[in-house]
Parts: sequence; C-alpha cells; structure tokens
Amino acid sequence: MYDVSADPIELPPEFRYQGYIRNRAVKLKRLGVLAKPGAGKTRPIVDMLVELGLIAPGVENKTPKGPILILCTGSAIPTWARQIPLWANDSYLDEWIVPVKSKKPQRRTLWKSLCEGTDGIYIINSSIFWRDYDMIRHVKWAGIVADEYHRYMLRKSSKTFKLFRSLAHHVEVVVMATGSSLRKNPSSMWTLFTITNPRDKLFSSYWRFVETWCIVDDNGFGAYIVGPKNVPEFQKLVDRYHAYVPAEVVAEQVPEGRRQPMYVEMTPSQAKVYNDLCTTMIAELEDDLIVVPNPLAKLLKLRQLLCCPRILSPTLDMGGGFEAIADNLDVTPHCAIFVPFRPATVLIRDELLASGYKCVEMLRGGVTTAEQNEILARVKAEKGILVCTISYAESWDFETCATSYFLGYEYMLDINQQAEGRTQRPVSEQEFVTWNYLRYNNTIDEDFLDGLSADLRNTERVQQRPKEFIEWLKGHRS
Repeated sequence: MYDVSADPIELPPEFRYQGYIRNRAVKLKRLGVLAKPGAGKTRPIVDMLVELGLIAPGVENKTPKGPILILCTGSAIPTWARQIPLWANDSYLDEWIVPVKSKKPQRRTLWKSLCEGTDGIYIINSSIFWRDYDMIRHVKWAGIVADEYHRYMLRKSSKTFKLFRSLAHHVEVVVMATGSSLRKNPSSMWTLFTITNPRDKLFSSYWRFVETWCIVDDNGFGAYIVGPKNVPEFQKLVDRYHAYVPAEVVAEQVPEGRRQPMYVEMTPSQAKVYNDLCTTMIAELEDDLIVVPNPLAKLLKLRQLLCCPRILSPTLDMGGGFEAIADNLDVTPHCAIFVPFRPATVLIRDELLASGYKCVEMLRGGVTTAEQNEILARVKAEKGILVCTISYAESWDFETCATSYFLGYEYMLDINQQAEGRTQRPVSEQEFVTWNYLRYNNTIDEDFLDGLSADLRNTERVQQRPKEFIEWLKGHRS
C-alpha cells in the first residue's frame, strides 16, 4: 500500500487531497496529476510552481523565475488565466500571464523574445503548440504543464504527444494533469508514463507496456485489448509516479451525481427513416433522399437521426428525444442539454427560442474566450438553458445547474464524464445533480451504452484504492 507518511500535509482536512497533490508534485517534479473532473487540480499545480520557486508571489516587480508554458484546451485558457493569480494570491501575476492567440508574425516575435530571456506564464492550445513548435522548442522553459492532456496526447500517434515528449525531455518540471487518464484500459496511460519517467525501460516500448498491464487477444484481424491485468501492481505503479486522487476523496466536497437512463420513443417519421436506413441504407423523404454508402456512414447517420433528425433534412421533425426533454422543461427550466453533433446545438436552440423560452444559449467549438464567459454568466444569472456539444464541455463551471440531458453520446467514456463534471463542482449550489442519458430501445443506443458500461467497469477496477489510503486523503488519518 502507498506510504502515506512520505507526504506530510499542513492543510485543513477538507483540503488534504490538494496538499497531497502539491507535495507529490514538489517531490517528483515530473508527474501526472490524476483526479476526477471538479476535484480542483489547478490550485495544487499552482501551489507546486510556487513552492518550487518558479512563481514568487508577493514580491514586488518579481517576475516568474523563468518562462512557464501551460498547454490546455481552448476552453480552459480563461480558467487558467483567472485562477493562477487567485491561487498564487498575487494580483501582480496578471501582468505576466499571456494567453497566446495572436497571428503567427506576432507569435514569432513573442517566442523570439522568450529565447532572449523574457519571463512570464504562457497559455496556449495544442493547435498553436504544434504549429509553433520549431520556435517553442528553443525556449529554455522553467516548467511546462499539460492540462487535460487526454484530449490531445492520449494516442501514441498524436503529433502533439510526440512534440511534447521531445520538449519535456529538456525541462526539469513537467506536470501532466487530467480528470480522464484511463479511457478504456491501462494502455491509454502509456503516453503519460513515458513522459513522466522516460528512463524506465517499461515505458520505452508501448507494446511492452501493454503486454504487461493488459489482456491482449487476436480476433483474426489483429491484436486488440480486452481489459486490464495485474491490477494491484498497476495501481502501485500509478501511485509511485503520480498524484492520484480517487473519486471518493472529493465526494464530500461536490454534490452527489446521479446517472440515469431516460427511455424515449422515436417519432413516426424518425422511426421510418431509421428502419429504412437499417434495412436498405436508403431513406426517401418528400423532397429529399438520404443514401449511406457503407456501414460506417450508416452508423453516423443513425446517431445523427437519434440525436436530432433535422440534422439530416429540414423536412424532418426534432425527434422523440428532443420532445421528451421539452416535456420536462416545465419541471427543470434550468438545465444543460449535451449533444455529440455541432449542428444540433443550433437546431435545438432555435427550436426552444421559437417555443417561447427566453434564455437559451449554446457552447461549441469556435466560441471565443470572451463569448464563453459572457454566455455562461448570462445563462447562470437568468437560470436559462445551455445547449453544448459534449466535446466542448471541459474546464468551465456550470454550478447553478442540477439537471443535464445527454441527447446522444460520444464514443469515449471520459469525454462524456467530462461533460458530467461541468455541473458537479465544489462550488455547486445543490446537494445532488442528475445526468439523464436518453435511450431509444432496440437501436444502436443499446450498443453504445453497453460499451460505455464495460469501459466504466474496467476503469473502476484499476481506480479502486485501499480504504486506508482513501481515508487518509480525506483527512481521517488515525
């Protein structure tokens, strides 16, 4: 079991787990921070940068000691810019925080100045990172942080992962933070391990790592991973190289989350198109024809049809799932509606506005930082309805909302869980939150939910920890 005596904590019991993250970070300098969405990973990472001397709060005219790079998703940039001065308790840091989003000539000038000795804290997304990497790699970084790295570095073939690993090789302080490190099985954690400890032979080879910690089978089309193995030893490995905070530790600081299916029926026109596509791969409408050329295209069309039929044709209705949500809005007028498809956000918003709802906002890729802040502030203040793509739902708070509807799902468990985490926050205003997963029986929804349930069982096996460890992190040390 993990040696809890190695990490003395001076925080109050309710914040004991944050002190554990901070002290592990100070001790290891290169580590992964693994904690569920809403656990509060930003604060201990900032604490770590302060205790390692990379940030010197309270010192007048004192810049960060060497430039710091924070790599995150676009939606998380305003969160980091806002929380760094807050958790460092130093309003002067505002002057040294630079969200990088200018045009390439200006960015080139910026990176050149850093090579010449300029300090500061620079926050960028993965797109700018790999586009500007040839300039970024020449900067002598004091520390680098990859926040929610699972979004852009979980796959070993990811360009961002390959470049970040190369950059991290020359940096002393490296932090990889995520609330969704384990996507299906231990194989998804290889990219994190090989960055935090590249000298370990076990982490130098992806397939050596997979064969050690995963059950691998061959279905005639190639090797595939069935699930985890050697689970107790893998848990020890995670605890050795990372600050891992089980969900039970933060359960008392966030509202209880209730995940429940919501069974709905297709409308007649929706059911006809669904059956036609399943049987003949062709659906005839009054003024349109929907044709799917192959099974993959059919799967996509069926998912879109179940989410919102009007995605496929303006002559179709909004679907049984939307109607079920609309029927519940009198009871839950303040809610979030998560969808996997970008076009659905506009269709749902416009339909709700046309139905008389006054405050309906949407969030999806392409929304600027300023727009995101304004939209969230408005829908919280007016207790309105937020329509959001599942993939965008990360690194922001929707603490006033108690009810969410998932009108369709993403393939990966962690992406759906990130969306759930927007309403399950330490600052939430309610004792419990509900995530309603709309489900059409006898459709591909059943396969999707069965797959997500299997992934959840696998991840929970790996993420289980001894009761003594959990109680200690909660501050209940005997």
